Amino acid sequence: MEYSRDRILTTHMGSLPRVETLANLLISQDNGEAIDEAALATECEAAVGRVVERQLASGIDIGNDGEQPRVGFQTYVSSRMSGFGGEGQRPEPTEISLFPEWAKMIKARRPPKARM
Repeated sequence: MEYSRDRILTTHMGSLPRVETLANLLISQDNGEAIDEAALATECEAAVGRVVERQLASGIDIGNDGEQPRVGFQTYVSSRMSGFGGEGQRPEPTEISLFPEWAKMIKARRPPKARM
């Protein structure tokens, strides 16, 4: 464990953006489609290398993989643990109708085939 008496050490947690090739492979895998597992492994390794390199360059003291090898936490859980499944039945959030331009921007950022 690193520590410092001179400054507060910084870390990063959470998901970082993925390149399109990796995102598409992960989404296809998450949807149960056949994928090239070797290509996925190669893309994951390269993506983790990129995010770790960028974290180091930005001054992050304790980096991580940026969740590059996972499509998303919500659906990743069900591939690692039993007892999760089904589909959410939540109503559309109110802000979708209140801020249609924002909603359009958010929708454009989401992969079209990702499970929610």
